[in-house]
Amino acid sequence: MEPLLHDGDEILVDRAERPFRDGVHVVRLGDNLMVKRVASAGPGRLALISQNLAYPPIDVAAEECEIIGRVVWKGGRI
Repeated sequence: MEPLLHDGDEILVDRAERPFRDGVHVVRLGDNLMVKRVASAGPGRLALISQNLAYPPIDVAAEECEIIGRVVWKGGRI
């Protein structure tokens, strides 16, 4: 997720049940746990977007992806 998040950064994740809204989330896709910008991609679809342009967006059915929580804070080295 560079340049937004760097290796070693810490994040705070809000795991409260809330209606979905676009933003940076921790998501589980299969056996992978990742931090991605999640956006609605049409009815029943989500786009998992990396801030690093070297990684293309991943388009998935909403039921294929578990949203663990929304990233609400990050901290790291300067």
